[in-house]
Amino acid sequence: GGGTAGCALARRLSDSGKHSVLVFEAGNIPHPELDVPALASTFLSDPNYTKTYYSVRQRNADLENGGVTTYRAGRTLGGSSSVNAIHFNRGNAARYDEWAEITGDSSWRYENLLKYFKRSENYTGVFPSDQHGRDGPITVSLPKYIPLLNEWLGAGQFLGYPISDPNGPQRISFCPAEYSKRFGRRVSSYTGYLKPVLGLRRNLKVMLNSVVNKIIFNGNQAIGVQLQRSSTSRFSTRNDVVFARKEIIISAGAIESPALLMRSGIGPKGMLENAKIRPVKYLNVGLNLQDHVGVRLDFVINKTSAAFIKERDLNPETLRYYNAVGDGPYSSYGGYSGQAFISTTSQGNLTNNANVHLLYLASPGDPNLYAPRPNIQTAENEVATSAYVVVVNPLSRGSVRLNLTDIDGSPIIDLQYLTHPEDMRVAIDVSKARSPISSNQFPDCEPFPFGLALIGNAMRNTLQVFGIRGLRVVDASIMPLVANSNLQATVYAIAEKASDMILQEWES
Repeated sequence: GGGTAGCALARRLSDSGKHSVLVFEAGNIPHPELDVPALASTFLSDPNYTKTYYSVRQRNADLENGGVTTYRAGRTLGGSSSVNAIHFNRGNAARYDEWAEITGDSSWRYENLLKYFKRSENYTGVFPSDQHGRDGPITVSLPKYIPLLNEWLGAGQFLGYPISDPNGPQRISFCPAEYSKRFGRRVSSYTGYLKPVLGLRRNLKVMLNSVVNKIIFNGNQAIGVQLQRSSTSRFSTRNDVVFARKEIIISAGAIESPALLMRSGIGPKGMLENAKIRPVKYLNVGLNLQDHVGVRLDFVINKTSAAFIKERDLNPETLRYYNAVGDGPYSSYGGYSGQAFISTTSQGNLTNNANVHLLYLASPGDPNLYAPRPNIQTAENEVATSAYVVVVNPLSRGSVRLNLTDIDGSPIIDLQYLTHPEDMRVAIDVSKARSPISSNQFPDCEPFPFGLALIGNAMRNTLQVFGIRGLRVVDASIMPLVANSNLQATVYAIAEKASDMILQEWES
């Protein structure tokens, strides 16, 4: 997969020229307008650039949609980093220290991952320090156009919170939202890592419109992949087999990586037997699914000029300004501005260990992102904005399983949102404490990107699959505990660390 992790890996593994790298990407090159934040959301329902999954019915979430949660992943070079909301947050250092404890490997501690976070970064934000990298492929910046940011930060200070660097490392605080943007345009894994070298290296090749259906094994050695490629004909496809000289790396994302392993014969015994798949190795793949879940709270403000209103603010004048200086309304993805990382008493008020991520949307909403709110009445000088209460250290656990009636189709996803009572308690506590929400108003739940824990269940700390030679997984699915913020920065650090491990192994 040529997604967030895959593009970064392809770049780093091919840098020395000693190794040949072949990338299979199910999608194509991203549409240029995906790099314009204000236009990017229009592609979220476009199957040429995103793949849409639907969960099984959830008991405690998305009830207005019958309990069915929609999850979208990038299906283009850069993967979800080419279609996401561009937020850049490393997450809490304590979370990575927990990874080290779970795995028994101190290399996953934050202090040891810091060099990889820095190596991925070209930091141009407003919190310069030795915590940031300056020469990496992913530019991290703070635009000048951020509606209502000062009001958000002022509200945090009024409540007694400090203002801090969200990436330096994370503290209990209010902070601006920093973005992976350069000159107002998205910097994805594709544009940052892969595009600058694509076509310039003999040892790096990318095959687009190529879906890997199965890993091929010789005993317990992964030797190749079976893939389906789009043909020049509109009505036919080609099936190919490609063999690897050294190893195969799965970077297909939190849903497709475990699904590919299971289709290839690596998964829980009962599921493989029911699917009539010849087993290669029985491992607990597809279990322990973790996700961030958010409750949306709506607020009405009486100053429309302070908000981002797409229909008003995107016009020829602001487009000229955007093209000239790389800022203004066209640089805004949906109107996100401020954020905060806070802790509730439900999970213990631990110092700098946030279990809630607050996100502020200084906008009446984007119909491509969120359902409209017809029940909110506003006067001419008023506009509805929103804040999200995101439970970022969830205790609820879901699963990804193959669909037994169509094992090559979309897998069965059961997110189990808010099924652990502590997750529900955290969401309710913060909603009650931070907003004027009434007791009879049921908030809507919105999905955020997630990780699926494979380390410990199916993988070594080197990201190699247990009992299998020549096969690794490198993407968001390997997290033993999901990071407590947006996952983009974390996936870059995982890919950077993995590239070092792989290169060092082949050197020796």
